[in-house]
Amino acid sequence: MIKIVSRFILLISFLFCFSVAFPQTISPTLKQKLESSLDQAKKLESNGNLNGALSIYNKTATSYWVNGNLSKASKVYLQAASVAERLNNKNALKVIYTNLGMIFVDLEQYTDANAYFQKCLKINRAQKKKSEIASTLINIASTYKELGKYQEALSYCTEANTLAIEENNAKLLKNSYSLLAEIYEALGDSKKSAECFSLYSAFSRKIQREEMLKKDAQAKKIVEQAKGELQSIKTQKELTEKELNQKQQVLETVKDSLQKVERITKQQQLEIDLLNKENALREERIKNQILIRNIFIVIIAATLGMLGLITHYYVQKKRSNEELAKQKAIVEAKSLELLEALKKIEKQNKDITSSINYAQRIQQALLPTYDQLVSCISDSFIMFRPRETVSGDFFWFNSYGGQNVAKGPHPSNMIVLNGVDPDEFGFLIAAVDCTGHGVPGAFMSMIGLNLLDVIVRSGTIQPDLILNELHRQVRHLLKQENNDSRDGMDMALIRIKGDGKTIEFAGAKNPVVYITNDECFTIKGDPVPVGGLQKEAERKFTLKTFTIDSPTCVYLFSDGYIDQFGGPEGLKFTSKRFKELLVKIHQKPMVMQQEELETVFDDWKSQSFGQIDDVLVVGLRLNATPFKPEPLFVNS
Repeated sequence: MIKIVSRFILLISFLFCFSVAFPQTISPTLKQKLESSLDQAKKLESNGNLNGALSIYNKTATSYWVNGNLSKASKVYLQAASVAERLNNKNALKVIYTNLGMIFVDLEQYTDANAYFQKCLKINRAQKKKSEIASTLINIASTYKELGKYQEALSYCTEANTLAIEENNAKLLKNSYSLLAEIYEALGDSKKSAECFSLYSAFSRKIQREEMLKKDAQAKKIVEQAKGELQSIKTQKELTEKELNQKQQVLETVKDSLQKVERITKQQQLEIDLLNKENALREERIKNQILIRNIFIVIIAATLGMLGLITHYYVQKKRSNEELAKQKAIVEAKSLELLEALKKIEKQNKDITSSINYAQRIQQALLPTYDQLVSCISDSFIMFRPRETVSGDFFWFNSYGGQNVAKGPHPSNMIVLNGVDPDEFGFLIAAVDCTGHGVPGAFMSMIGLNLLDVIVRSGTIQPDLILNELHRQVRHLLKQENNDSRDGMDMALIRIKGDGKTIEFAGAKNPVVYITNDECFTIKGDPVPVGGLQKEAERKFTLKTFTIDSPTCVYLFSDGYIDQFGGPEGLKFTSKRFKELLVKIHQKPMVMQQEELETVFDDWKSQSFGQIDDVLVVGLRLNATPFKPEPLFVNS
């Protein structure tokens, strides 16, 4: 059905474009008259009569438009807009901007049409006229659709539909659902397109029913008027018959008088008088008969007219019902097709969900555990909230040590290195945000987890060198030297040396934030990612070192928390608000900090906004003292 409507719209568009391509020729007389009107408007404008000039400009522009001279019409409307702006006449301006938008639609210059519709929308929003706002939004959505900008078209048309629902305006609802059906069809969302088209058909039927009811009411009104006229005619007939009876009584009286005179006058005179009276009575009766005949003719004509009108409306209604029945059959057939498609989609969705759940278990198995983290840093937390079942964000950490450390108690997963001081012990931790989220992001996260382990086990423990090697390995694995792939990772990586005071940091777009003595510090990473497009000859990340001498809270995170939309105005949480929150809660134990972060995040997005990205925040409290692994998860 959508295709049928689309073909009908295309046919109308073709005929309309044909009329634009071959505009009507303005007669010399009309052309001279319009030019004279423009001269008069310019004189009124120069004399300060702006209202008079505005009226003439509008009428002249409309005449050019109606007669097919769109270019001249747009120029004159622009002159009218200039005068209306000087008068600050907002109502005139929005009408002019709408007409200009329509003209540019006729000319298929949709970008210009959109610009004037936007100006009209701004005025309508200021006046808070919802029906006019909705109508203008539909015009703007139509231009975006013609320009192929379907997402913008969807946004404007959805807002128009919401306002039409608030106003309960059936015509605006019909127009908005019709346009939404076309937009969703263009976006490939056949399900939503069918839903919108069903609503469009429902409102079309509603409007047709209302129009039929209106026409039925008009027909009833005509019948009632005819009945009134018929009653008036009957009354008039009764009065005429009464008048005839009175005249007959008069004649009877005259007849009696004549009988009395008969004895006095001659028989011949009596016959003449009687003949004259009979002739007069005959003429009166003939007149009455003609009047009655004319009355009946009028009654019969009125009755036949009403019957014809009622028959016409009945035939029209029957045709409309037949058309609606055809549409209903088509919609039911489409509904059956959609149900079959829905069953297939549900099965596919079930299979996909099972696969994703399996991928989640694999990803969780690869990630290090929270117990492993607290075995080295007891006061810490990991807030990990994937947007979907699997995540494109991931965290990685591990401790490392020399040969002497390996001989004593140490974490079971500690990496033993030969190329470092035998007594050296340290801890590496990273928060990583891979390109994308869901399944694509999860693939990247598994690549990152594996490469980080391999790089560190090979003896590279300096953060900047780890990022350099990780960048080289990602580009090699994804063959990015030979394609335009931009897949990569944003991350922050720190190394905490065994003295517990010296911290080394390297970042790919992401920073590290630490709070000491109630003061918040941010160290930014390099403005380039790991992997992805590389324009420079060689990418090297920067090593940054800072020292702490008192208890300090260190935070690593992805951009999911900061970029979350929410709050009363639907804005992003922002980096500034995030740091203020960390300063507010940093003195609490890390577990309580995590609870506070979780609560604030849920309250911010509430039920109005869905989670837009994976969220990862890692918090550590360092006491600026040499740290050693806890006796949990150790080998001896």
